[in-house]
Amino acid sequence: MTDEAAHSTRAQMRGNIAMMAEGLKRSSETMDMTQSPIYQETLLHLGPGRRVLDIGAGVGRFTGPLAAAGCSVVAIEPSAEMLPHLTETLARFGVSNQVQVMHSAWPIDQNVHADVALAAFVIQFSGDFAAFARAMEKSAEQRCILAVHVDPIMAFLEPFWKLFHPDEPAPRMPDFADIYPALLADGIVADVRIFSEAHGPRWTDATEAIPMIAGRLGILEDQAAMERLREVVLQRREDIVRPPQRRAALISWAP
Repeated sequence: MTDEAAHSTRAQMRGNIAMMAEGLKRSSETMDMTQSPIYQETLLHLGPGRRVLDIGAGVGRFTGPLAAAGCSVVAIEPSAEMLPHLTETLARFGVSNQVQVMHSAWPIDQNVHADVALAAFVIQFSGDFAAFARAMEKSAEQRCILAVHVDPIMAFLEPFWKLFHPDEPAPRMPDFADIYPALLADGIVADVRIFSEAHGPRWTDATEAIPMIAGRLGILEDQAAMERLREVVLQRREDIVRPPQRRAALISWAP
């Protein structure tokens, strides 16, 4: 790969993360995350210190509500594109002083200890699922909690992908079927609960989703393709503004 191509790839990745951050922010502002099984499972396993390690905190969807519930939270987030949104969330909940934000990938070099180590919808980005989980065990005194997708994460993209890249398979990210067997193979036997919730950003106008979809498709610089995408998005507007219910797995175990 040339330097120019590598730079373009990194720029596209940053753009995708920025769009993901906007979507997560939109979602967190319209959902009551205290009703999530992930939030509720975390509260069940707190010790007297009410300490939580939120790995891959993102825009603070769980960090904010947990801190507002009186938890002392260490929020670990590697993406610079997510950090401004995380800061906004902490300010919105009035909990900036209760949260230590660490700009780092997981595992981190420092020793961090908490009652609960939480990683919601981030382990799929890890190259080694078992190593990721074992590192959680080193930090958690009471419970390790993972949330992973059961239904394909990129399913929303498939109808668009078939139109614009008919000869290529749609991208796929690891989900429960990949992650849990890897944990079992490493000796991690956990409680598993499957639940459903609406995933994806809450768009008030379907056309707001066009930059995100185009970025995933890699057609942002193709004007003709962008026009075609706009037509397809308008045809599918009802599906886009109402994200479907998808299944997720709550994986919880004592370290």
